[in-house]
Amino acid sequence: MPYCKIRHCVPALALALLLLSSQLLPGEKDPNAPSELVVFHSRIPLGVESFRLVPSGERFHLMASVESPEFEGWRHVTQDGQSHLFAKSGQLIRYYPEYLQFRVTASAHDRIVDEHPTPASSNHSLNDFLLSVRFRVKIFRGLEAKIIQPSIVDEIGVPRDVPYDERIYRVGFRLGHVPIEDRLVMEVISPKGDRLCKFHVDLL
Repeated sequence: MPYCKIRHCVPALALALLLLSSQLLPGEKDPNAPSELVVFHSRIPLGVESFRLVPSGERFHLMASVESPEFEGWRHVTQDGQSHLFAKSGQLIRYYPEYLQFRVTASAHDRIVDEHPTPASSNHSLNDFLLSVRFRVKIFRGLEAKIIQPSIVDEIGVPRDVPYDERIYRVGFRLGHVPIEDRLVMEVISPKGDRLCKFHVDLL
């Protein structure tokens, strides 16, 4: 083979080796590719907290979820260390839905295992305690916090005048135009006005 042909083949061979080295091996992930973390549905679970009434010793738990039809199909994607939310259509999400509904179950029915439930001081009976809890949303932007009171609180199931150890609430909040980067927390307030617990709406 003439020398000139070998000389011209060297850059082409180097390029081919470079391209080959950049190919991912089978089963290997591209670290620069977007990574889809979560696909949301219209109802998002927020967690559960366990409590013990003092001095009665009765135990109960609070379980919450947040609901909006707009959540359906939202995708949490991270790329280059940055997190983003995209709608099902692919549009970037910049704001929370203007109206959010929370479903809160306050119940002594299901014995959720927790060796150290949080004490809740009250002389109320469990029935009266569960009927007297209140709700609010806090929106944090930097060091500033804004409190929003519910626009509607509905009770589901057993009527209030029937003693029972479980109450289910649907609590609606009109948020307005809240950037998705703000921290949003729904708080449950005791009959005495103390905060029982808080549920974070973590989407990013």
